[in-house]
Amino acid sequence: MELTISRKLLSFKNQLIFLGFAWTLVQGAQLLHNGIVTNLEAEKYITQASYFLQFGKFESHNFYLYSTQIFLIATAIKLHVGFAVIVIIQLLLNLFATIMFCRLAIFFLKNQALAVTATFFFIVNIPYQVYTSFLFTESIFYSLTIIYSSYLLRLEKLTFKNIFFLIIFLALLSVTRPTGILFFASSAIYIFFRFLNHVSVLYKTLIIAVSMVIFLITVNMMLQAGGEFDFMLPFKKENIICGVDTNINADIKILENGNSLKGLLYYISNNEQQFLKLSKLKTISFFGMVRSYYSTSHNTFLILFFYPFYILSAIGIRKKIMHKDKTTIFLFTIIMLYWTTTLLTCDDWHNRFILTVSPFLFLLGLAAFSKKDVPSDGLEK
Repeated sequence: MELTISRKLLSFKNQLIFLGFAWTLVQGAQLLHNGIVTNLEAEKYITQASYFLQFGKFESHNFYLYSTQIFLIATAIKLHVGFAVIVIIQLLLNLFATIMFCRLAIFFLKNQALAVTATFFFIVNIPYQVYTSFLFTESIFYSLTIIYSSYLLRLEKLTFKNIFFLIIFLALLSVTRPTGILFFASSAIYIFFRFLNHVSVLYKTLIIAVSMVIFLITVNMMLQAGGEFDFMLPFKKENIICGVDTNINADIKILENGNSLKGLLYYISNNEQQFLKLSKLKTISFFGMVRSYYSTSHNTFLILFFYPFYILSAIGIRKKIMHKDKTTIFLFTIIMLYWTTTLLTCDDWHNRFILTVSPFLFLLGLAAFSKKDVPSDGLEK
C-alpha cells in the first residue's frame, strides 16, 4: 500500500515537473517574442499613472476601476525601477495562479491525470497567457480570478475570517477590472447553495436581499463612473465588437442618461427587437471567438482549441449535477454572467471576456471524463 502511494506521488511529481517546464517554455517564448508591451492600451494606464503622481487623482472616476494596474505602474515610475519589475510581478502571480488552478483541478476533478491535463490546457492557452508581458490589466486580473476562485471553491467551511478575506479579495478584483464585480454575484449564489443549507428560511431571505441590494447598488455606481464609459453607445451604433460600428446612428429610444440600471432596463423594454438581434450576434461573437480580422490559421486554432470544450462542458455539467457537486454552480454562473454582460455591452476585440472564464471551461469540459467519488490521494493539499 505504501509502495503504491509512493509511486503515485513520484508520478505526480514528474507531472508537476512537466507542467513547470511547459509554463517556463510558454512564458519565456512569449516574453522573447513580445518584449515588454507599453503601447496600445498600456499607454492609457501609463498616462493615468503619471497624471495621478502629478495631481493625486485620475482624470475621471472610471479609472479607479482599473486602479490596481495604474497604481502598480505609478509605483514603478515613482521608484524609477522600470516596467520590467511589473512584468516580473505579473509572471510570479501567473505562476501562483497556475499552482492554484492545479489544486482546484485536483479538488474538482478528483483525478490526477485529468487535473494535470486541465492545467496543461491552462498553461498553453496562448490567447489567455499572452498578456503576462503587457502592461494591460488582464494579466493581473486573470491571475487574481483564478487565485480567488481556487480559494473559495476549496473552502470546507465558512467562517468570519474567510468571509472577510473573500470581501477584501472581491473588492480588489473590482478595482482591477470592472467585471470583477461579477465574481461577487457568482460567489453569493455559490455560498448560498454550498454553505447555507442549514440556515433558516428567514436568514436565507435576508442574506439574499442584502447581497442583491449591495450588488445592484455597486453595479449602478460603476455604470455611472463617467469618463469613457457610455453604455448606450454599443446600442446607438450597434456595436457587436466594442468600437466597431455597424450602424452609425441607430434609431432607438433611450433615457438622456443611460449609464444606469434604469437606463439599461428602459432601453431593453423599449427596443426589444434591436436588443434581441444584437444579442444573437453578440452570442455568436462571444462563444464563436473567430474574427474576420484574424488569419485563417488563428481562427482555425481557436476553433480546434476551444470548441470541443463547449461540447465536453455540457456533458461535464450534467455529470457534476448528477453527482451533486455544488462547485459547478460557481463555474457555470460566472460563465453565464460574462456572457450576459457581453449582451448588455459589446464583445471584446480580442475575446478577452470569454478568455477570462476559459479556465473554467477546461474544468467543466474535463469533468466529462471524471468518475463519482474517485479519491485524489489528498494531493490537493
